[in-house]
Amino acid sequence: MPGAVRSSDSREGTALPRTLRCHPSRSPLWRRAALAAALPVLVVLAACQSQYQATATSWKVPVGTVDGPTVAGRAGLSPGLAGLWDNVWDQTADLYAIAATGAKWTTLDVDWNSIQGDGPDSYRWDRGLDAAVLNMRAHGLTILGVAGYAPPWARAVGCPAGDASHCLPANPTDYARFMLAAAQRYGTQSSIPILRGTVTTWQLWNEPNHLAYSRPKPNLDTYTAMLKSSYGAIKWIDPWATVITGATAPAPDAADGTDYQPETWLKGLYARGAKGSFDAVGHHPAAYPFNPLEPHSWNAYTQTQNLHGVMASHGDGAKKVWGTEVAAPTGTGDRVLTDGQQAQWVRDYYIGWNTVLRSITGPLVWMPLRDAGSDPAAREDNMGLLHRNRAPKPAYDTYRFIMAVGV
Repeated sequence: MPGAVRSSDSREGTALPRTLRCHPSRSPLWRRAALAAALPVLVVLAACQSQYQATATSWKVPVGTVDGPTVAGRAGLSPGLAGLWDNVWDQTADLYAIAATGAKWTTLDVDWNSIQGDGPDSYRWDRGLDAAVLNMRAHGLTILGVAGYAPPWARAVGCPAGDASHCLPANPTDYARFMLAAAQRYGTQSSIPILRGTVTTWQLWNEPNHLAYSRPKPNLDTYTAMLKSSYGAIKWIDPWATVITGATAPAPDAADGTDYQPETWLKGLYARGAKGSFDAVGHHPAAYPFNPLEPHSWNAYTQTQNLHGVMASHGDGAKKVWGTEVAAPTGTGDRVLTDGQQAQWVRDYYIGWNTVLRSITGPLVWMPLRDAGSDPAAREDNMGLLHRNRAPKPAYDTYRFIMAVGV
């Protein structure tokens, strides 16, 4: 995920809501029992319910109106890249921590580069994916498969050697053939009983509007062709699958075409005939370091409404916007939050998503569960609800609380 607020250096009305002042137990994760045994933590957190106070410019949200099971059914928590590549012990420990929150969804990278890295006729599902899928399902989680990136033989011309793994395909139909094979292996019609129905929700690429994940640079024509051909392929083999557009990054419009603002990107897809080739629109509504409930045009959380407005104007108003990645970093780097602020931001993301935005949205996934590193100055390494050593931040208990009690 890129830095969340990127479109301007000047911000009007950036006063932040009062941060969460409750600091729940920091006892080691492995000493915690299941959620039902965590009543003391929930009692402490219940006192935090009344601490949300809107600023003069924030949305007015009806706190205390949506129950826990409803929120949990629309919530996800992702291990991030660790979900695919960690050893089985670390992977299982992370999945246990995710399942213990009560959230129903998680995301998993479906890495085209590793699966077909040996050539167009080679499918190495055993390079982590089969095992991760089965482990996630064993923990009761519903998987959103995020499918990218092109292997060497399929990459577009001009991809930089240092970041070729995030390259778009030269031929969109190569990606569609890969998606057909993935849906055939994990979908409702799989010939492998143990894998049948394990993945039936697919996101086609990640942040296709953003240079870092769409090398050599974002391409509306290429991506629209990928979307249209892949949608047809997936639905042909698994008509009950849900297909989501590649989730848009919180990016501005760049004059050189290296970034597209999410609304601009979606309008471009419709202009190229993408209508009818997706069941939902993916978006990354991260707003940090600003609070998500501050409704500004540059706020990616606010832009969720704009995206649905574009959908409605093209006759797709019944479809939803899925928030497939959201986070807020702690630590000592730039544009970070205190531990207490991160906990409050968790509440605010899910409060707004389940009240103001509820009628137009699908699940909202926090990513990642656990920090990617231990350097507090590295912002991208401190996005988790747990520290790298799995010691919980206050935000982890806040997340568990809202999955149990609601918002």
